[in-house]
Amino acid sequence: MQQHSESEIRKSFFNCTKGAAKRLNLPHDLADIDWEREIFLGWIDPKAPQSGYIVVETEAGLRGIVLQKNTQKTKGGAQMCQLCMTLHPGSGVSMYSIQSTKSSKDHYNSVGTYICADLRCTDYTWGTKRPAGIRQMEETLTPEDRAERTRRNAAGLIDRIAQKMA
Repeated sequence: MQQHSESEIRKSFFNCTKGAAKRLNLPHDLADIDWEREIFLGWIDPKAPQSGYIVVETEAGLRGIVLQKNTQKTKGGAQMCQLCMTLHPGSGVSMYSIQSTKSSKDHYNSVGTYICADLRCTDYTWGTKRPAGIRQMEETLTPEDRAERTRRNAAGLIDRIAQKMA
């Protein structure tokens, strides 16, 4: 990813109002992010841990979405993140719902997907972070190919939400 300013990041959100985008809590370490290593920017709101955010560079420019974490506990067993394809124990992946309207009153127009609970798919893709207690599938892809797959999956999710809002 290229480096982006706070203003650019806030303007990228399209599934919430401009006012909500101005109020969302950005990562506290935004100035320290290694932008060249990031596949996409994903973080949990430090003041509202049930809220998360993903910002992706797409062909349409920088695009961001607001996500809501399902608070129900998942039962044991391994689950796979649909963005980085990392296997996690049950608590390492969460179901996130993504509003596909700008109105928070329309609860029936959303998309759900399983994503790493901490939204740190970049770290799992590059292998700098590993889920505890679970063996990963062996892949023949290079780290760069895995990074491109993760970027494509994240951009595809963004496109899916944008299409539903059109």
